[in-house]
Amino acid sequence: MTTPESRTGPGEDGGPSLLIRGGRVYRHDGDVDDPPVRDVLIQDSCIVSVTLPDEDAELKHEIARRATDSSKAQVIDAQGKLVLPGFVNAHYHSYDVLAKGLLEDMPFDVWALHSQPAYFGKRSKEELRARTLVGALECLRNGVTTVQDMNSLVPQDEETLDTILGAYEEVGIRVVFSIAVRDVGALDIAPFLPPEVPESVMTMVRGISKDPREEVAFVERQIKRLTPLPPRLSWGLSPSGPQRSSRTLLEGVADLARRRELPVFTHVYETKAQTAKAREIYGAHGGSMIRHLADVGLLTPRTTIAHGVWLMQDEIELMAEHGSGVAHNPLSNLKLKSGVAPMRVAKEAGVNIALGCDNCSCSDCQSMFQAMKMFCLLAAITDPNPTDVRAADAIRAATLGGAHAMNLGREIGAIAPGMKADLVIIDLADIVYQPLNSVARQLVFGESGRGMETAIVDGRLVMHDRRILTIDEAALRSELAAIMPKFRSDFANVAEANREAIPYLLAANERLKSHNVGINRFVAL
Repeated sequence: MTTPESRTGPGEDGGPSLLIRGGRVYRHDGDVDDPPVRDVLIQDSCIVSVTLPDEDAELKHEIARRATDSSKAQVIDAQGKLVLPGFVNAHYHSYDVLAKGLLEDMPFDVWALHSQPAYFGKRSKEELRARTLVGALECLRNGVTTVQDMNSLVPQDEETLDTILGAYEEVGIRVVFSIAVRDVGALDIAPFLPPEVPESVMTMVRGISKDPREEVAFVERQIKRLTPLPPRLSWGLSPSGPQRSSRTLLEGVADLARRRELPVFTHVYETKAQTAKAREIYGAHGGSMIRHLADVGLLTPRTTIAHGVWLMQDEIELMAEHGSGVAHNPLSNLKLKSGVAPMRVAKEAGVNIALGCDNCSCSDCQSMFQAMKMFCLLAAITDPNPTDVRAADAIRAATLGGAHAMNLGREIGAIAPGMKADLVIIDLADIVYQPLNSVARQLVFGESGRGMETAIVDGRLVMHDRRILTIDEAALRSELAAIMPKFRSDFANVAEANREAIPYLLAANERLKSHNVGINRFVAL
């Protein structure tokens, strides 16, 4: 409802007004099955009021009048539609967008040989821009208004970074951008390779070690150079994973996070290989990555671990105690044969859960609708009884959970006065909502993205009537057509160059099957 503080005149401070009229407005603590009809008034980048249709009639009439002859005001008729907080894709890598559809039936480390930027070398500015735009547009068309891009820059230089950030600013999506850093180059599965591995394969598997201080220093230089970022862009920090990072690097990231008050995102326990490696290298912490993170100062309310498939119960409780969260990636976890993450246990412990769609080459789409549905369905795998993981929980994880992970919990993820205007509008006339019994359940279990009609980011329309307003999609398709022959050729060359290693990685994977790490995250048939 309108409060005295939230009332404002249209454009009275010089900013544009946007009025969304007559839509069903989804509120997390309201009626999630039958959301009430409300009007949402946006001024500049923020939500000003959420009111009954007959409230503030004079103000709304004035906005409608101005909308007919001024760019200072606009009205969207949302009757028969759902107004929802924009989704937050809390774990994503834009570097392999062009590899979507090229890989399947591969365990994690084999997939990594085909997809990681280090194997592809420097890419053209045209390719960097195109792949960033394609990924961002797919996010928007699936209701994602904020994305956390953990990006491995190759080469790690300013031109590459500026091209990617420029593309994000061009498309208009909100981005929490982090430069992935690591100083341990080896594949996670390296310790479990059979003894007869040829040196040529070991060279691939070892990777390249880096200077940990320079890795962190590069990130800080870029933050200083580019501060302040444009309004929709912000920084995060990303050590690629504890097992890929020395103590020096992790402590450097922790120090930078404290000084800059930045969120931290890192891969933890994505695979059994990572878990087995943790048992070996973190003996001082009982073989626990989570306890190691706590020891180096990286288990804080600003930390979100990606995946967490192989978390132990006591580690989940420790995360809850420290206020750390998890970005759950059910699609890539399954496609890469990594296992089923214990999200029901994490929810019960009070750990903040966000949802991610991960790489385009290992989930193949940036669909929060698929991620939400899988989040609910996977809870049934380990318990035939009710698990209290419901559709509304999935929507909360995809919005508020992601917002908290981004360190933006007071700005996005909900529809309320004072929050940033990051909203999506979904057409409830679609057959999946006929008859309309529960908005939350039919959205999570039935929506494919087909109903996505409008996306608003920071108060700005970036998609309306199913049309992207910031980018010429036809021109982008033409640019892709010119770029893809070289990319496909390079992809084939990378696959061929690394082919020799695959049998040895698969042998290591087979050895790991019987390796006891204290838990099992696979489902036996």
